[in-house]
Amino acid sequence: MPVQMHHPSLDEVSLSAVFAALSDDHRRGVVVALAVDPTREQPCSVFPVPGTKSTRSYHWKVLREAGLIIQRNTGTGMMLRLREPEFEQRFPGFLANLLHLEGRPPVPAESTHENGDAPPDR
Repeated sequence: MPVQMHHPSLDEVSLSAVFAALSDDHRRGVVVALAVDPTREQPCSVFPVPGTKSTRSYHWKVLREAGLIIQRNTGTGMMLRLREPEFEQRFPGFLANLLHLEGRPPVPAESTHENGDAPPDR
């Protein structure tokens, strides 16, 4: 039976907890990597977070408890996904600003217009 992990309601999450979670370069790198394409779920093994398995688990726990990620047990590993829609509602513009400050452009929400054409260059 998979282990149930606590994912707090974003109403429970303080901005201080978010800043504390992002104060670590490796955790911030994970959030930035997930924020570039927030609809994509990724295995935790793809992130270059150094240390032992318990150290990596600690980093996922900090990000999860800060309301930044959803962590899902697949039985043979863990998958991570950014809580982008909920997080954006709680802290509007935060993730876009983080990406900007880290020099990473977000993936546009819509890459085509309703008629299927690519958007015009601006």
